[in-house]
Amino acid sequence: MLTNQEIVPFVKANKSKIQNYFYRKSYPNKKWFEKFQKHELNTFYLLTIEEPRELCKFLNTSYYHLEKLINNPVYNNYTIKKKKGGERQISAPEEQLKKIQKRLNYFLQAYYLMIKPNEIHGFVVNPHYLGRRCNILENAKVHIGKKFVLNIDLKDFFPNISSMQVKQVFTSDYFRFNEQIATAITLLTTYESKLPIGSPASPVISNFICIQLDNTLKKFAEATGLTYTRYADDLTFSSNTEISNDTILNIINLIRKNNFEVNEKKLRLKTANRKQTVTGITVNEKANVDRKLLKKVRAMLHDLTKNGIDKATQKHFNLKSEVDTRHKEKFINRLKGYINFVGQVKGKEDLFYIKQKLAFDAIFSQV
Repeated sequence: MLTNQEIVPFVKANKSKIQNYFYRKSYPNKKWFEKFQKHELNTFYLLTIEEPRELCKFLNTSYYHLEKLINNPVYNNYTIKKKKGGERQISAPEEQLKKIQKRLNYFLQAYYLMIKPNEIHGFVVNPHYLGRRCNILENAKVHIGKKFVLNIDLKDFFPNISSMQVKQVFTSDYFRFNEQIATAITLLTTYESKLPIGSPASPVISNFICIQLDNTLKKFAEATGLTYTRYADDLTFSSNTEISNDTILNIINLIRKNNFEVNEKKLRLKTANRKQTVTGITVNEKANVDRKLLKKVRAMLHDLTKNGIDKATQKHFNLKSEVDTRHKEKFINRLKGYINFVGQVKGKEDLFYIKQKLAFDAIFSQV
């Protein structure tokens, strides 16, 4: 496995070999490639880009089409309601730009997988051949049974990441793209000078932006006897010794020095005699699902069984108008997601999970 410092020089030294492998789908010295896993090879291919023609080939598009997407990006802007009040601005790219962003996301995810800290669990792909997982459960597990759990939320996570920061990442030692390529990729993945909520590439780019923040907080946690994890914009610190106000202020200052702001309304420190949660999972004694969610799953299923999909959807979303197909699909997907989440946290042998899963399947096997 190459170290972070070795990856880019290695790719530059073997550029033609790597590109020939991807362009021809074969190479005379195929054994040279067999020692690498798929995500490593995808990383190498991404890092070979040095010229506009190589970027076009990489993105499977023409120079004219790429220039058009860069100069005139089209986004669909709309707002959605947040669970706890307020609205979130979504900027969703049109189909052609979205396709480009999805391809960039695929290769950027492969690269991030090679260099990511173990403490990061959000917006990470998990190839089955690696035998490891990154999800909210893994993020919560390390904080189980701790006497003190500190939750910190980063304010306006994506919108606070500027296009300048994105470009700086692409010109940094992690990529070493030249000015032209770094600018092009930045313009393809940012909108109105920031990282848009709605782009397929925004999550993984945010992880690259956070590398310095994560390394800083990891070192601080190790020096002060804390356990640290991050899932997207949710930061968690835990300890069996008291987390003082000075420690919290130091963490906040480190976050600000890395160009992020803390959402002070969501900052909370919980002791073991109160309910401690990490990314929605209770961690006091074991990983468990909040009772409120279990109650919600029961209520949604009961309503669905007794009153049918239309009335259940109308009640769940508090709709006064007629229920449309989009809302019904959203209700079904949300309920299914809740049930799967329960199974993920409590285990597939858990009686509550089994009962709700059977009830859900029974309803939709008849549709």
